Amino acid sequence: MLPECSRDSRMTPAVVLILLAVSGMPCRAHATNIAKGGKVDQSSLYGKGVPERAIDGNRASKWGDDSCTHTHNDFSPWWRLDLQKQYKITSVTITNRRDCCHDRINGAEIHIGDSLNDNGNSNPICAKISSIAAGASKTFQCNGMEGRYVTIVIPNKKQYLTLCEVEVTGETTGNTPVIATNIAKGGKVDQSSLYGKGVPERAIDGNRASKWGDDSCTHTHNDFSPWWRLDLQKQYKITSVTITNRRDCCHDRINGAEIRIGDSLNDNGNSNPICAKISSIAAGASKTFQCNGMEGRYVTIVIPNKKQYLTLCEVEVTGETTGNTPVIATNIAKGGKVDQSSLYGKGVPERAIDGNRASKWGDDSCTHTHNDFSPWWRLDLQKQYKITSVTITNRRDCCHDRINGAEIHIGDSLNDNGNSNPICAKISSIAAGASKTFQCNGMEGRYVTIVIPNKKQYLTLCEVEVTGETTGNTPVIATNIAKGGKVDQSSLYGKGVPGRAIDGNRASKWGDDSCTHTHNDFSPWWRLDLQKQYKITSVTITNRRDCCHDRINGAEIHIGDSLNDNGNSNPRCTVISTIAAGASKTFQCNGMEGRYVNIVIPNKKQYLTLCEVEVTGIETEEESEEYVCN
Repeated sequence: MLPECSRDSRMTPAVVLILLAVSGMPCRAHATNIAKGGKVDQSSLYGKGVPERAIDGNRASKWGDDSCTHTHNDFSPWWRLDLQKQYKITSVTITNRRDCCHDRINGAEIHIGDSLNDNGNSNPICAKISSIAAGASKTFQCNGMEGRYVTIVIPNKKQYLTLCEVEVTGETTGNTPVIATNIAKGGKVDQSSLYGKGVPERAIDGNRASKWGDDSCTHTHNDFSPWWRLDLQKQYKITSVTITNRRDCCHDRINGAEIRIGDSLNDNGNSNPICAKISSIAAGASKTFQCNGMEGRYVTIVIPNKKQYLTLCEVEVTGETTGNTPVIATNIAKGGKVDQSSLYGKGVPERAIDGNRASKWGDDSCTHTHNDFSPWWRLDLQKQYKITSVTITNRRDCCHDRINGAEIHIGDSLNDNGNSNPICAKISSIAAGASKTFQCNGMEGRYVTIVIPNKKQYLTLCEVEVTGETTGNTPVIATNIAKGGKVDQSSLYGKGVPGRAIDGNRASKWGDDSCTHTHNDFSPWWRLDLQKQYKITSVTITNRRDCCHDRINGAEIHIGDSLNDNGNSNPRCTVISTIAAGASKTFQCNGMEGRYVNIVIPNKKQYLTLCEVEVTGIETEEESEEYVCN
């Protein structure tokens, strides 16, 4: 075999010619450097030491020559060459730095193969580098090893990696291995919360830039169990997930994170099976985790059971579609009607079904009640559903622990504003700004109510999402029969006419022009004439909220056909102990019969104010004959 026309870097062309003349031997052509047409990457970037410097055709070996690569002081730092095709590699020549630190290369390995697992560092080893003299170029024989990738790594050691030139010789095999496409880029993303401009889309922008200032990294708040989720839109068999970690700061924040894959959105996808647990990723490094064909539509990265920031500078996913697109339950809350115990500021109940998980009060997307006793929020789905799940997004800028102890109730009853329906779940806590899903396992009902029972508290909900399927039934909801009646009261204070209590408006401030008002009467009363006799099911009273809500304490509801003592002598349905400020409270009257509904504060000098009175019942077959004793 003819010797290769190569030379030591110290030989001049004249010396080579003299040696050839002396030997009398011809030589074969010098193998082409196939590295120069490739693409390169490395574990991180120090200064201007970009990975392209190692294939610029320049063996200059001083840092100031601008011809050497440089990583940070990474654990297992690496540099990788993608030859774009598969080659039989003959040799790899490395030029080492000469002005400083030439022993940093000691212990490095050259790997060759077609895999990108562990950034190509899991491919077979061509050579282990014991040392290269300062500024020297050393050639390592690879004897026809096949591969698309040439990787140089210093394994299992924290070190800087600097390469002043890498030259590769070999011949193509004619094969271009199929490299799995990154399927993440076409997906949709979400995360537990948003810090600054660190939107979740940054992790699938195709850019592995790993400094916060590069505008290519995601960022959550300091959440409990922070998460990031990718929706691939279809079900895939996932081969691998590659994560690029932040390099300018805080790279150890990723420690302990989990990669989960599956089709469920329970707990925001964090209940799906685990592909891998991340022990660590070096600063600025990209690390690949094998998932071995796990099937799923969702890829979630979560740091479980810990309060932490989650930052991802890139997430790449490889896999092949299974051909299945799992059916994702529609959010049925958005088409419903809503109400709540009271209104604080602009925190109307509709904000919880606006389709927006924004979780700061200033985002104008969160509901807010007053500091009510047993505050509640209720969704009317308009039909009966079998409820699968309820997802609640909590406020993040303040007061996230206010939700602690809340209950989710589901059913068809409006008794106690729906709070008497069966319980789906009790909420122990929801992290600030987080969205938490509760399973209701097919509970049937038209109403979904969230209440903080037996406690004085504000209730704020930034989003409520409900999944389920209709049962085909629309429960009959009793009509408010008060609105068609006639009203009277013991006296009139200001503009507080008795008709305000049946105007269909639960507004509960005096300035809203929707509340009645008597003078400071002895035994003040308000009366509703239904015009016919009814079997009364319930009476709902909305109390004033801006002032004096305790004036209603001790009031009684009477029902019957008599006008004796202005109707206050009729049988008593109930005694009102309290109604929270601005709250609406329902009292059951169990079919008591009568034409008149009276509310009276007996044997006491007091003002009586009612902001709304609603009555449900069924008309009796015969109208009672009225007897009035003058």
